[in-house]
Parts: sequence; C-alpha cells; structure tokens
Amino acid sequence: MDNVKKGMAFLLAAVLALGCIWVSSKALDARIFRLKDNLIYNTGLEKYNCPDAFDDILNESSVLLLGSSELSLGEENTHPQIVFNNGNGDFQTVVMGAPNNQSLSHAIHLGALAGKCESNKVVLILSPQWFTAEGVSSGAFSSRFYPQMFDGFMKNKKISDRTKKKIVKRCKTLLEKDPKQKKRVELYEKIYLTGDIDPLDYLYLNLTEQFLNLQSKYNVVKTQRNPKLSRESWYNPRALALPTAAERVKTSEIDFQALLESAEEEGKQSCTNNPFYISDTFFSKMSKVRDAGIRTSNRNLTSSDSPEYGDLELFLQVCRETGIEVMLVSVPVNGYWYDYTGSSKTDREAYYQNIRNIAEQNGVRLVDYSDREYEPYFLRDIMHLGWKGWAYLDEQIYQFYQAD
Repeated sequence: MDNVKKGMAFLLAAVLALGCIWVSSKALDARIFRLKDNLIYNTGLEKYNCPDAFDDILNESSVLLLGSSELSLGEENTHPQIVFNNGNGDFQTVVMGAPNNQSLSHAIHLGALAGKCESNKVVLILSPQWFTAEGVSSGAFSSRFYPQMFDGFMKNKKISDRTKKKIVKRCKTLLEKDPKQKKRVELYEKIYLTGDIDPLDYLYLNLTEQFLNLQSKYNVVKTQRNPKLSRESWYNPRALALPTAAERVKTSEIDFQALLESAEEEGKQSCTNNPFYISDTFFSKMSKVRDAGIRTSNRNLTSSDSPEYGDLELFLQVCRETGIEVMLVSVPVNGYWYDYTGSSKTDREAYYQNIRNIAEQNGVRLVDYSDREYEPYFLRDIMHLGWKGWAYLDEQIYQFYQAD
C-alpha cells in the first residue's frame, strides 16, 4: 500500500512539474519569437542546443548553412550576415556551426532540424582540416554534443533505425571520455532502438528532457539580453553592433559582380604585411611563423583513410532519408602558406578528389573551390573563407536556393 501511495505521489508531482514546465515554455517561446531576427546569424552555443530557437527562422525563404568557425562574422564585408542585411531581407542563410563542429555533429543537428527546414535545402561547408588520420577528436565532438539536438535526431521517424544505430555507435565511441553524455546516448538507444528501458527510468528521462528543453530556451533568451554570458565567451562585438538597414533587401537586386570587385579591394587593404595573402590582423597573431619548425607543420594535413569520410557519408544518408537537398562546399587551404609549411600538393589534391567522388557517388551538388588555393583574398587567413570566398559563395547559395 505504501508503495502505491509513493507511486501516486510521484505521478502527481510529475504532472504538476510538467504543467509548470509547459506554461514556462510557452512564455519563453513568445520571447524567442520576438528575438527571431537576432537569431538568424547568431553563433552562440545556446542557440545550437535549442532546436526550438530555429522554429521561426528556418522558413521557406531561408537555407540552413552548416559549417564551423568560418561562420562567425569576421572583418570581411562579404559575409552573408552583411550581404543579406542582417536578417532584413527576402532571403537568409540560417547559420549553425562553431569550432569543433564536423560532419557527425552536423548529421545529428540536421536530423533534429530537418522537419523545420521549409525550403528543404542545406549547405555544408567542408574544411580539409577535418579529414585527418584521426578524424574528429573525442574532446572536440564532446564539446559540440548538444543533448536537445540528439533528442530531436532520435525522435525523427524519417531516419532509419539502421542509420541511427550507426550514429549511436559512433557517438558512444567518441564519448568514452565523457561518461555523462555517453550514458545519455545509451538511454536514448534503449528508448528509440532497443525498447528495453524501465518505465520509471523512461518517465524520469522524459521529465529531465522537458526541463532541459526549458533551460535551453531560457539560455537563448538570457544570452540575447546579455551576450557576454554565452558559453565559452562566444561574444562577437562586431556582429552585435551591426545595424540592420531600414529598407528590406531584395536579394535578386544584389550586384554580385560589384560585390566581388569590392571584395578584391577590401582584401588588398587588409593584407599588407606578409606574402601569403593572410590578413594583417591574423598574421600578426601568428608568432609561431618565426619558429623554424613551422616549415614542416602541415606535412600530414589530410589522410585518405580519415574516419571523417565515413561521418560525411552518414550526414549524406541523413539528408537522403529526411528528403533534404544538400550542397557541399569544398573550401581550399591557402596554397602559399601550406606550401611554405610542408604540405604535400599531391595529398591535398587526393583530398579534393575524394570529396568530388563522394559528391558524385551520392548525387549531390558540389561547389568545388579547390582550384582557388592561390587566388589572392579568397581566404582571410590560412583556411577560412575571406573577402572573395564569401562573395563567390553568397551568390552560389542564392542560386542553389532558387533552383528547382
């Protein structure tokens, strides 16, 4: 009898807790809706762990843009946040990506967000630096493992159990040194794949997820009010100070050729203190350039056996199963710098060819910039898209969006 009473008390408490969470969640939804224009180009980790933050920004006039550190607004005025008027235009690229995001984490993110992508189009910017012999490191993956996104991925009924099992297996391997997150993955595996979870554990996990969902929404609102509170101090003063023009931009009227010409001039003014076409700001920070050891630092840039290729295949499998059309972007390295630091041109070309092969075998669109390793001002440093790189890609993304 006592056990029955305890069970009833627990259920009553659970119902009351869920009621409070529901009311609070709806209030936060309203606040997030009012912030939606600010969230389009926000690169804060709070946004990335809150699938609901994407509800009102992934509309039929937008494309989800996945990548890593290049997505944060830099010094170039050709970044999509500026070109597409910081949210006040008839087309937008909704960004998701930070340092350490790679193919596997984006496969999970896409699985969670696919149902919100009304245009059914996604762009993934690939970095050669991902495709090392080790692939994504355990620490890097753990730092970009967002529980709410993984929950959404596992709930997506369009994704086959076979694909989920592959991704779960890979996650458990990479989370060996993060037992808390690994346990979470194993619980989801029991709920959605094996079905052997205890009912009370299921109820507890459901309550926990409801609370985490509420917390993720609160964190989005909190860091929009005070960006300096963002995790990892993900604070970009230039992005925050960027004004939005009063007049709504029509993307069809953007002169992309003029944008490219202005990018050339901007790049020239920004690269004056080195022969590598690296921005002065970045080059000044590269004190290690004076170390003789730098001349051999990039000898093993990529590997033909990298686990990252398998992770990319998993990402493309998620695209197929969710009906998402994807455009891959192959970004080159800075040829001048990588030659200087010992990187093999043969190995680099092998990597670029591997990406071409994967795109062809999967029947997906590829924007291949591998022939621009030596184009001045294409990159802003040794690996990130710069003035001309963004100018080219802005137009390519818009053309991809318009294509049937």
